[in-house]
Amino acid sequence: MNEILVVDDIQDNLLLSKTILELNGYYVHATQNPKETNKILKRNNIDLVILDVNMPEVNGIELCKRIKKNPKTAHIPVILFTAERTSTDDIVSGLNGGADKYLTRPIQEAELLAWVRASIRDKMAYDDAFRRMKEERRVFEQACNEAPPAMILFDAEGTPIYMNPGAQAIFSRYSTGTRTRTKPPYGLHPSVIKLLKNLYATTLVARRRKRSNRTETEWTLPDGHTLQMLIMSLERDPKDPRGNDYTLVMTQVPLKNLPFDPDTFAIRHGLSKREKELVTLIFQGFSNMEIGERMFISEHTVKVHLKHIFDKVGVKNRTSLIRKLFV
Repeated sequence: MNEILVVDDIQDNLLLSKTILELNGYYVHATQNPKETNKILKRNNIDLVILDVNMPEVNGIELCKRIKKNPKTAHIPVILFTAERTSTDDIVSGLNGGADKYLTRPIQEAELLAWVRASIRDKMAYDDAFRRMKEERRVFEQACNEAPPAMILFDAEGTPIYMNPGAQAIFSRYSTGTRTRTKPPYGLHPSVIKLLKNLYATTLVARRRKRSNRTETEWTLPDGHTLQMLIMSLERDPKDPRGNDYTLVMTQVPLKNLPFDPDTFAIRHGLSKREKELVTLIFQGFSNMEIGERMFISEHTVKVHLKHIFDKVGVKNRTSLIRKLFV
């Protein structure tokens, strides 16, 4: 049963909305107090929020902005309701505040239910995509756990969000907390976190200068040890609700020691010899231009090959392809 939160300071409007929705199979959380909104959202799996615009303490537009600003609730659709004549500026303000729809009372029951169904449909599609993304991430991280090179995954802000055992073994010596911690920042010393973020920023600069998503560099650690590193910027994953560009960092991996078997992967997905070679270069982080130079083909031809590979493997971008290499 889908759960809907209705916030309206006028009791009659609140009861009417609650009755209509419950008679059509929805579980409704109703409140006249806008301050209870956050508490209800925390305790329940809300699929849709319906807010009255004209509330005395916190108006619906401001409340909508707060919901959309919170990463934990930003994906929940919001419908704004007003009983007053609505100007274009009011509607624009509401939609700019993150609302998915701005409705004016009185409204026909059939129209209200149609908007509710459409909003919940969007929420269900988001939840499904998010579940698939989490499962792909789980498989990806599991494969990285078994890979010999050290591997670190950053988010778009440069924060390490995943480290495989190889990476944790390297950096745990600088840890000020438990070495078994599996969530950022992994108990690392602040100086190491700062080092990782600086190297992430350096990677982005190098990528822009070289028009490449692959950068080789040396990392000097606090104890003076130097690591030869391969840094790859992965494409944006459309199924990630945050829309982050991820950067994968690993120690230099010789071609013969790739953490996947190119021949097995090619046979499984029916790839040609050239497509297999291209997949290997993608994993190593080469850009389309660099792949073209190595394979003596144009950048356009590389893009054509990539499309064929994506179709055969059943993915839409490089990020998903790299994850598939480990499955």
